[in-house]
Amino acid sequence: LEHLKMIADDQEKDGKPLADDPFFAARMSEIEIDLSAMRTSNLRVTQAANDGAPPGPETSMLKIKGTEIRQTINDLTRRALGPYAMPFVSEALEAGYNDEPIGPDYANGVAADYFNHRKTSIYGGSNEVQRNIISKMMMGL
Repeated sequence: LEHLKMIADDQEKDGKPLADDPFFAARMSEIEIDLSAMRTSNLRVTQAANDGAPPGPETSMLKIKGTEIRQTINDLTRRALGPYAMPFVSEALEAGYNDEPIGPDYANGVAADYFNHRKTSIYGGSNEVQRNIISKMMMGL
């Protein structure tokens, strides 16, 4: 999230930092709220485990929410950079290409992170499987 905040302070929209855009700022605030809630839930689950309680549906909920938060941060970072997130330079495919990258240095890898983290909703048990686990645990099945 700190990387996203730095980008939002540096990138501009209508001559002002993107962080000052009310819609963008609201999305970043939602992420911060979600992270805070997740941190609290994680502490509760950890304490319950320390007290000897078996894992409950909260662990699956944390996996799903963590995945969604990570993907939202990656998506918002990619959107903040616009075309700099993944510029296409056909000359870069040629041998000996050695020009400067397009856009700010911190834009390198943003698109790769975005696409790479799409898999987090699959590994560790797909989010759909986790939702089924939650449903069964909540219904006592």
